[in-house]
Amino acid sequence: MTTRDDLLIDLINRTEMNGEGPRITVVTEGVVITGRLSPHRRWATHVAERLGDAGAPDDRFAEDFAREAGETPEYPPAFLHLRGCQLISGTSSLPAALGESFRVPLSAVSAWSVR
Repeated sequence: MTTRDDLLIDLINRTEMNGEGPRITVVTEGVVITGRLSPHRRWATHVAERLGDAGAPDDRFAEDFAREAGETPEYPPAFLHLRGCQLISGTSSLPAALGESFRVPLSAVSAWSVR
């Protein structure tokens, strides 16, 4: 996002206040990704829980996301957080089903749509 998009920032902030956001599709560096906008804290907590599951090979990283979940989100936000993501199109090597959580820097968003 080379130009500050106050409407997208407001949408992210409302998601932070309400605890739930709309489904959103974003274009970032030629890749189209769709998912539900998620509050920062819920997103980081969810990732920490997934990584911290007993027996998961990446459980040592759960602590980093748990710490992130405890931090106050910055304003204006630098990232948008998505859950239940899917790759719609693009020449990326990303899998079509991105899984539960995805983080996108606002500086990389060139277009977006809510539904």
